[in-house]
Amino acid sequence: MLSTKEIEEMHIAFDFSRQYTVARVPKKYRDADQFALDCVYSLRPYVADKLNIDCSEVILVAISKSNQVIVFCDEGLIRNRLYEFFHQPSIGSAQLYNDIKPELIIKRLDKMFPK
Repeated sequence: MLSTKEIEEMHIAFDFSRQYTVARVPKKYRDADQFALDCVYSLRPYVADKLNIDCSEVILVAISKSNQVIVFCDEGLIRNRLYEFFHQPSIGSAQLYNDIKPELIIKRLDKMFPK
């Protein structure tokens, strides 16, 4: 688990302007599994603290420098709707993407969460 200090030292670009948070992590990872384990699972409590919400309410889209994407949320309906479009199953509260362009996932989420 990364500490708050370690997360802040990574210079992650957070976008809190939507109903979900986008975190662009300026580091390359071997694959989405490694990205999730080494980084993303630690970001959820950090984002919850920043937004002053419970961890279970966090909807996080984390994008690595090598374009792996993790959609991390407890809401099964969101993951199910992404599954219908991208055919990527959930592993617990996370969907891991190695071969889908991040912009496509964000575009799909934007349709689910209109401003």
